[in-house]
Amino acid sequence: MTQSTTKSALRIVAVGMDKPTQRLLEMVFNGPGRGEYFLIEQLEVAQACIFDLDGIEAAKLWANYRQQYPSLPTIVLSLNHHDVAGTVFVKKPIEIEKFLKALAKIKQMKEEEAATGDLPQISVKGQPAHLAPTQTTREAKLATEITVEQEEEALHQYCGYHSDINPQRSEEVEKIYYDPNNYLQGFFEKAFAFSQQLETGGILIEGLYTPMILLSEKNQLLCGCEAAENQLRTMTLLPLSKSSHLRMITLAETEIQQRLATEKLMAQSLDNFLWKMALWTARGKIPKGTDLSKDVVLVNWPNFTRLVLTPHALEISALWIANPYSLIDTAKMLNIPQRYVFAFFSAACAIKLAFIDRRTDTRSPASSLAGSRSEHPKRNLFKRLLARLRGGE
Repeated sequence: MTQSTTKSALRIVAVGMDKPTQRLLEMVFNGPGRGEYFLIEQLEVAQACIFDLDGIEAAKLWANYRQQYPSLPTIVLSLNHHDVAGTVFVKKPIEIEKFLKALAKIKQMKEEEAATGDLPQISVKGQPAHLAPTQTTREAKLATEITVEQEEEALHQYCGYHSDINPQRSEEVEKIYYDPNNYLQGFFEKAFAFSQQLETGGILIEGLYTPMILLSEKNQLLCGCEAAENQLRTMTLLPLSKSSHLRMITLAETEIQQRLATEKLMAQSLDNFLWKMALWTARGKIPKGTDLSKDVVLVNWPNFTRLVLTPHALEISALWIANPYSLIDTAKMLNIPQRYVFAFFSAACAIKLAFIDRRTDTRSPASSLAGSRSEHPKRNLFKRLLARLRGGE
């Protein structure tokens, strides 16, 4: 982690962890949480804490901890539910998606504290604390928005929680990149590219919890019925280890038919599979090396009848079909969060539906959108498409 990233990342300490849980935390912080959170050992300088309530002498350790740090934002881990004031609970065994959501809540608490200059007061059992006005307002807001949060939770697993960045600040730009090759996504993209070179047959993926067969010519993925989506999503979030046993094997058409006759394999859209895998892995980030100042080319209109429809995907597609724009300019044009544009672009890249046009001249992402581009003849088409998508016609 670079010095600039370390300074901007939230410093979090882990207390009372066993070795397996500690290793899991390290994988998360080095994977999907990289650049956002930084695991440290000194409690004195921590900005937040992760506390295991099932550890040895956890009750005594917790009492001492809360006495010394009553206002430190804390994630508590346990096999049993604990409703502890001032904390965010995560049930064990840890699900990566829920753990990332808890981290995002802790970060939001820190940002609100920094904005108001106030620290949340913690209620001690038998001694309810007086709620500060800022905390009362925040809790009332959360109560009114809880239904919306539940409805949007499915979107967060595809688009993440990242705030918009200033493209002129390198430390912020650094946070929006990820390397697909470090994750399961990169391995499947290579398998997909390899399968496209075959005239017949397909590619068998071994080393996962179930065998998978890629048939690019038929745009199909064959896999066992035990291929649970939640299990696969968790795997996409964790970096691939050097000891990974994943491998690709070429299968002839006759071998595929034999497997279909003897194994219970179910078919799904290969495009949709790769699309979802990219969304899960990117979580609102973009592949490493993507130039924010270059325009995006959308090869053709996505088949949204079989692809996951992310927020504003139709509007983004309409804009790029009418005229290419950079990722930052796209978010400005449509007045939408950058993470929605980044998520859509990452998924479209994974199935070779979009790419950065490196032939265009480099322009500053923060440059004005006014000028000759706004008079492009395709703009009228885009305006009509956008109006229909937003119910304006």
